Amino acid sequence: MRVLFAASLALLASGCAAPSFVGQTGRTTPKGSVRFGAGSGYQLSTQAANVVKDGRDAAQTLRSRSSTCPGGSGQCWSQADVEPVVDAAFRFAVLAPISSHTEISGRYGLADGFDVGLHWGPDSRAIDAGFQVFGPVDPAADGWAGTVLAGYGQRSLGTLGDVIENVFQGDASLQDWQATFVAGRQWSQMVHAYVGGRYVLTHWKLQVIPDLPIVFDGGEMQKALLGTDSSGNVHQLSAVFGGAVGYKHLFVGAELNLVQTFGSAEVLFRQRDLAGFGVMPAVYVYGQY
Repeated sequence: MRVLFAASLALLASGCAAPSFVGQTGRTTPKGSVRFGAGSGYQLSTQAANVVKDGRDAAQTLRSRSSTCPGGSGQCWSQADVEPVVDAAFRFAVLAPISSHTEISGRYGLADGFDVGLHWGPDSRAIDAGFQVFGPVDPAADGWAGTVLAGYGQRSLGTLGDVIENVFQGDASLQDWQATFVAGRQWSQMVHAYVGGRYVLTHWKLQVIPDLPIVFDGGEMQKALLGTDSSGNVHQLSAVFGGAVGYKHLFVGAELNLVQTFGSAEVLFRQRDLAGFGVMPAVYVYGQY
């Protein structure tokens, strides 16, 4: 029981957000040039307060709610008492309502208007490609430009993922497929302003197998979470607003993503809403040579 309690509190300690910034001003990296960047963002969702409060209160309550298992041997916990803890774990793992995203990245211009990028963070890996659909490809030319990016990435679940895999002997991971459009304007190789939109399809895998005897509503005792999805998808739609200042080769930027998440999952025989609205501010720096 102490293991479950510790794991339940650990789920409130850390999470990995979906990439919290685009960091793309509307222009691809010029042909033959490289671009290196680093940045960090933070997500706060409308689910945050409820997830943290529900998970903390339920885990604390669960400590004192054991009863004698059917047959008279050992201690068991009811489905009704375990359910709020598992529900909070799902919402925290999939939505990451309080979480951060930090990464370093590199891009290379393969052709005029076409580049590829790699992204690495403590809990994430990603690759993408950008195609400039309009505007000047010469970095010295001012004006509007627009770029479409498509990419794939993988994320772990931070502390919660470690608890699930190492303590519960389960599995936890996230995979992202994303498409982004950004349009921006440059002034005098010194100022960039941009807006855009992004869609992310996240496939989540979450198999929690606690060594905990649970008495379900039908009276059967199982050491497993019956009637619970082990994987599924959530969708994110984001509005992107950002800008960067610098000169020619080195820029510092700030960005704000407004994110709406849609999804659901079956947890202990009930459909759970995994929808939420998030605000994701970020800062970044990049150099292009």
